[in-house]
Amino acid sequence: MLYYLIARVSDKDQRKALPAQKLKLEKYAKEKHCKYEYHEFDESAHSVDVRKEFSKLVEDIKSQKEPCIVVFDKIDRFTRDSSQEEVKELNALVRQGKIEIHFPSDNLFIDKTSPATDLFRLGIGMALAKYYSDSIRDNVKRRFDEMLANKTWVGYAPIGYVNVNLGTKEKPIKDIHVDTERAKHIVTMFELRSTGMPYEAIAEQVNKDGLLSKSGRKLNKSHAEKILKNPFYHGLMTYMGHTYPHKYEPLITRELFNKCQMVRKDRHDQHTAYRSKNFAFKEIVRCKACNCTVSSYTARGNVYMKCTGAKGDCGNVNSSEQGKDMMPTIAEIVCGLPIPAEGLEQVINELRKRHDTQQLYYTETLEQTRKQYDMLKAKIKTLTHTHLEGRITKELYDEMVTDLSNEQQILNDKQIKLTSGNKDFLITASYLLDLIQRSNELFECSTEVQKQKLIKMLLSNIKMWDKKLYFDVRDPYKTIIEENKRALSGSNNANWCG
Repeated sequence: MLYYLIARVSDKDQRKALPAQKLKLEKYAKEKHCKYEYHEFDESAHSVDVRKEFSKLVEDIKSQKEPCIVVFDKIDRFTRDSSQEEVKELNALVRQGKIEIHFPSDNLFIDKTSPATDLFRLGIGMALAKYYSDSIRDNVKRRFDEMLANKTWVGYAPIGYVNVNLGTKEKPIKDIHVDTERAKHIVTMFELRSTGMPYEAIAEQVNKDGLLSKSGRKLNKSHAEKILKNPFYHGLMTYMGHTYPHKYEPLITRELFNKCQMVRKDRHDQHTAYRSKNFAFKEIVRCKACNCTVSSYTARGNVYMKCTGAKGDCGNVNSSEQGKDMMPTIAEIVCGLPIPAEGLEQVINELRKRHDTQQLYYTETLEQTRKQYDMLKAKIKTLTHTHLEGRITKELYDEMVTDLSNEQQILNDKQIKLTSGNKDFLITASYLLDLIQRSNELFECSTEVQKQKLIKMLLSNIKMWDKKLYFDVRDPYKTIIEENKRALSGSNNANWCG
């Protein structure tokens, strides 16, 4: 008679118990002087793959022409859930007399002739095993609820962060820190997405920059989408359909995150072939008549622009990108940007004065914001203790914590802006001045993609009609061009610091 020896553990962490089960099972089979097969499963019975393997084993047992013996060390190794199909099938085989189920350590042996007392022991053992499993689940759920209430993440940190142990192996103190190597790439991904770049292009870009997943693999489109939709990076964590604030350092502001989600909404049903040829006016010009997108294409070595006509023929004619009222018009705007030496000196002196005022503003506002943030933090802590003591319901607790956390997140975003603004005020100003002074050079020698970025920075509401471009010049560039015109006309009313 063939003996099927089956060893099972609930998860991989309990794998060390398998050798002991194997030793007992094989000893039992050898004492019976019978042929046996040994099978082991080291993952949760709820795992799809393991359930499939167990199902195959049950099918193999059913296919045996001769009666056989199925051996588990104890009842709880048989199942903790009597509703499983495999358990029902094995019990059916017992009733048909095709198999017997033995539990050596429990000294229980079940066959079709087993008395009610043995069946009762089996039922009680399975019920106790399920109670033990449910009790563990409840304890884990309570622990997770407590961790989430304390703003602690319950799983592996997303890419851009790293799980660390601040204690010892025997007494671990787990925490999550920013991954300094990968965090900068995550921020870059959000910045690129906010400009409208598709997921696949973003993944390729950060892969070129050296970003690898924690398993050492390159990112693909789905990985990029998952990262860019995860609110963890701006201070919120999502678990089982609920959102909670966390205590870890955010990598981006909620404003940038929301901007990326708006890009996703705006791009819905706009399937852009980003691999197609780049054009300076790609996706930034609309038809003045019907407001449809104006697309670019190449013909006979020249670049042309045309209305897509998505709403029907509007009568707008195609135009060459190099037509006198197209790219040359943009070049003329760029030529009007450089500030003369006397105006530049005025601007630099004014920036120095404003920097001192700005420093004082940042310091005072940042201190006030931090005080408000700490007050909200104390309120949430008090509210958590009140909830744990059972003085308020979980629903009311969740509602109040969500409101307070939203306020806290707004203040947190404000702190990030104030801190970065304090550092970047002069850097940004000097960068803009340098960009303005070198605008001609940059525009003439830049690629189509760079020209597109410069055009988007300078102009808004760009429309095309009858081979002409219509647009608004953004501030402060509009003011600079106007002051340049006044200076060239000989006017003494130029106000470069206005």
